Amino acid sequence: MIRFSTFLVVPCLVLVRSSGLAQTIDTARVRAAYDSVTARRAEYERLHGRFVTVNGIRMHYLEWGKPNGIPLVWAHGSASSAYEIRAVATRLVQAGYRLLAVDYRGHGLTRVTDYDFGIHHIADDLIGLLDSLRIPAAIFGGASKGGSVAAAVYDHYPTRVLGLLMADGGTWSLQWMFDRMSPDELRRSMSDPVPQITGASEFDVFLRVVGNIPPGDLPIEWLFDMLFRIGPSENGEWAFLPGFDRMMGSNEAAGITRPSTFPPLQWSENAMIPRMVFRRLHVPMMILDPQGERDARPVTDQNERLAKDHPDLVSHRIYPQSRHNILQSRPDWFVRDAVELLDQVRRRRR
Repeated sequence: MIRFSTFLVVPCLVLVRSSGLAQTIDTARVRAAYDSVTARRAEYERLHGRFVTVNGIRMHYLEWGKPNGIPLVWAHGSASSAYEIRAVATRLVQAGYRLLAVDYRGHGLTRVTDYDFGIHHIADDLIGLLDSLRIPAAIFGGASKGGSVAAAVYDHYPTRVLGLLMADGGTWSLQWMFDRMSPDELRRSMSDPVPQITGASEFDVFLRVVGNIPPGDLPIEWLFDMLFRIGPSENGEWAFLPGFDRMMGSNEAAGITRPSTFPPLQWSENAMIPRMVFRRLHVPMMILDPQGERDARPVTDQNERLAKDHPDLVSHRIYPQSRHNILQSRPDWFVRDAVELLDQVRRRRR
């Protein structure tokens, strides 16, 4: 197997090389796993799945909690989906949140054919969601690129924001890091590209993604995440992460040193300068900063500077020995800090 934790965009995924498919695959075993996760998806969608038409797109989102809860609009990381927050959703609701987790453009069940959009368009979509639900303001949060989306919401619609929950995204500049790395460091930061896996059906792609994993090593939650990375492509086939390259660009150092050569979604994130976006911060912000031996995003210095700019509003939480995907690696800490932010927002509203 290979692990690719693409420095630019992809939160830790583990896949099997397609060449391994030359080995014998137990199709019946994979079919049983597929039937299990699709049934799980159907039940989640029955209970929590919603769609709303905003800005000409049909956006999918998940909803947990009562209408009188404090709204938390959650934007996922790159190559992920609204379902990334499912493991902590119940606890957030119990604390008093009304959770609205979106599949933003080109991800999950929010399918598009026009990829000429950036994080600012997604911010417009999230405000459109609030408008459709007649919610005047909400806490916005996100993981990785989703944090940048939350920052874009604050940049354009500060009066609609009650607080910010930033899970290793949106509070630091990618370009600031890249501009301080040597060419060798840039090359070393790159890893294998997203594999091109296609098939005639959703199951065909699912089979190619997970079919070579040994029996007993098919964790249901991971399989569920993989399912939501499969969708129809423009040529009539199904694909793993369809349209990904058109949104994120190639994983090459040349693109890093020339940020305007990226597609609009990645370019718009690279161009963000959080200290400028939050120069007039007026709401509580919780920064969740994972650190580890191989920290893909060594951004503590940038987070510390933002906290120093706004000592009365920014809470900077260090997560030692943690991976970039905080929701997966430190769910208990995430809930603890999300609840603290909620308490801060409530106190300010009294």
